[in-house]
Amino acid sequence: MVDIVIMVSIISSISSIVLAIFAILFSMRVENRLKNNFLKLKDVMDNNHERTKEVLANMDREADEIKASVYESQEELKKELIKIIDDHDT
Repeated sequence: MVDIVIMVSIISSISSIVLAIFAILFSMRVENRLKNNFLKLKDVMDNNHERTKEVLANMDREADEIKASVYESQEELKKELIKIIDDHDT
């Protein structure tokens, strides 16, 4: 009877060790996968950040060009209106 208890104890200890090893290996695999996913996400976020900065810089340049174009158009329109008024007064 004592031999059976010892055998069951040894078998349960060995199975506990094996299960612990599998649990450690599984958690290491999950940790590596999570780390890789995080690094991929970080790369994507960095790329999106860079592209966003480029788009905003382009928008600033285009806004400046639009402002300059509108200003030139207003000046031309003003000159034409003054010319029309002067022609009408004479």
